[in-house]
Amino acid sequence: MSPTRSAEQTYRQWSSPILLELKAREHQLTPSDREALQNILLERRLINSGNPAGPDRRMSAPPGDAKS
Repeated sequence: MSPTRSAEQTYRQWSSPILLELKAREHQLTPSDREALQNILLERRLINSGNPAGPDRRMSAPPGDAKS
């Protein structure tokens, strides 16, 4: 394993629990910090954001059913 890959793996092993702990304490963060944490968690796939193709996805009105 390359030194860069090894360092990245070590970083992820150490940072994931820290990020999840921050998630548990997010009520103590400022709104901008909360948003930044949410973006990182989504990027790292540490939280379940739902299945974008699943039934929880917001669907727009079908064509021809739009309200004018």
